[in-house]
Amino acid sequence: MSGQHDGGRGGGRHGRGGPFGRHRGGPFGGRGPRMFDPGALRLVVLGLIAEEPRHGYDIIKALEAKFQGAYSPSPGAIYPMLQMLEEADLVVSAANGNKRLYSITEQGKAYLEENAAELAKINAQIDETSTQVSGVALGDEVKALNFAVFSRLRSGSLTAMQAEKAREILKQARRDLEDL
Repeated sequence: MSGQHDGGRGGGRHGRGGPFGRHRGGPFGGRGPRMFDPGALRLVVLGLIAEEPRHGYDIIKALEAKFQGAYSPSPGAIYPMLQMLEEADLVVSAANGNKRLYSITEQGKAYLEENAAELAKINAQIDETSTQVSGVALGDEVKALNFAVFSRLRSGSLTAMQAEKAREILKQARRDLEDL
């Protein structure tokens, strides 16, 4: 399991998958609404920090840019991961105003070298996914639509007739997308 010791099966200090478990061959988790397999996300984050020291917010924005707005990890996913990377001695952090700046350690560089092929595979998958839409940032429109729908719902300003019309618009949009 991710993050757990290997229970005596070998694989060194951190178990078979390294300091944060084995990821399942790419950024896309096999179940639920998660965009990333947790191990793959950790590897990508470590790779981003290896490029240059970064704050957590910078990592979130870099991932969002890689996916052209279609994916943005939550702070609740990134900050605990950064703490775990630091506990595994793969990164160090230093106070930088009211933020922490994360830098890769020699141990982190060695881990990236050991997993360079896997990171390249994950990054290629990300690039392929983000370029498949020819530079169109669909994620931004999905977010804007989500905001518009929930803003109207929270305001309580929709009549029953407007709510039914909105539902039909959304159903038709979903059908149109499925038929592409």
